[in-house]
Amino acid sequence: MRITYVIRLRYTSTQKGGDMANIEFRVKPHGILPGNQMVEFCRGGVFVAGIYPHEDGIRIVSKYMDGIEQEPGYPPTVVVQLSKVE
Repeated sequence: MRITYVIRLRYTSTQKGGDMANIEFRVKPHGILPGNQMVEFCRGGVFVAGIYPHEDGIRIVSKYMDGIEQEPGYPPTVVVQLSKVE
């Protein structure tokens, strides 16, 4: 059985509105695992998080990670909360 997971990256900010502006997901070659890809999550051209393949799924790496929240429902959803880049 294959389970589909949805992962959302949420930016926490004190500003309302326009928070999703200038957000990019870039698919890049993985620097350590040849033949694999990774995804860069950038805001305003600044690297915020990396999403990498992992033996059991995926790994999200970020120095801006504030928390993780699992939302009920189908498909299962994980929200990764990221603080604002200064």
